[in-house]
Amino acid sequence: MKKDYIFDVIKNSPNSLTAEEIYNNVSQNININLSTVYRTLNNLVDKDLVTKIVRQDKISYYELADNEHKHYLICDKCNQAYPTDMCDIEKIERKIKRETGFNITSHTLEFHGICPECSKNAK
Repeated sequence: MKKDYIFDVIKNSPNSLTAEEIYNNVSQNININLSTVYRTLNNLVDKDLVTKIVRQDKISYYELADNEHKHYLICDKCNQAYPTDMCDIEKIERKIKRETGFNITSHTLEFHGICPECSKNAK
């Protein structure tokens, strides 16, 4: 089943993947088109099996849903995203709500820089 191939690619990836990366991986094993990958990804997101993250680059990335709150360190050279669970933003959210009455439902935070591997290779 095509859904299983797509889910396995996401499950076995240590990184978030774009739909195109998933398509390129899956299409090596089965006959599939990109629109089927997108439809399947939307279905997996709807079922809370996969999380869709839209980064500041406006590209959607997909990863296994684990219900852990994460932020990302994005390498400006290799574009690799490194998840981090460090977050003190909740304190700021509470203060914003208290002072403005605005009910914050989510937030996104990315830090951009150069990863250790790219820094090492630049020397």
